[in-house]
Amino acid sequence: MQTDKDTRRDAMTSMSVSPGRESAAGGESGLSPTASDTTPAPKWVLEDHIALGVMILLGGVVFAQFLSRYVFNHSIGWTEEGARMLLVLLVFIGAAGAASRGAHINVEILELMLPARAKRWLRGFNNLLSAAFFGYVAWLAWQVGQRVWNSSMSTLPISKGWLYTVIAVACAAMAFRMARQGIACWRGKEGG
Repeated sequence: MQTDKDTRRDAMTSMSVSPGRESAAGGESGLSPTASDTTPAPKWVLEDHIALGVMILLGGVVFAQFLSRYVFNHSIGWTEEGARMLLVLLVFIGAAGAASRGAHINVEILELMLPARAKRWLRGFNNLLSAAFFGYVAWLAWQVGQRVWNSSMSTLPISKGWLYTVIAVACAAMAFRMARQGIACWRGKEGG
């Protein structure tokens, strides 16, 4: 009975320490990474800097909303709509920054079963398909932005078209970054 448990535990340990796979806790098999398997921090791209600025601005608006409502007992009218608008912008601009690092989530079950060359082609195809999708979303956001350009937000004197224009630019940036990654995969310039 005890041998059965030991055999299963050894099998589970060997599966969790498969080469090239890392756990969510960091490093292989959940252990802290050593100096040999750490990778350098990725370079920040323009989208990351913009997202950081939007996040700081969002924090300031939410803090002003909290301070005015609960400390001074007088709510500032535009802070709720402003915070909602900044949060939407943060999501799309942050997603564009994540696309530059290939950090978007994906389902890897098919990729894990394929040989290295097929993995590279599948990864390239997935990136190009994602680029086409985000290019289409960018075009749709641009179209909506043009239609609502003459209407302004409820409490802010800002056109709704600006929000959709920024979303269109962020989606176009995602499409561009993913297309570059897909082409690089197919050319064999990224690790397979």
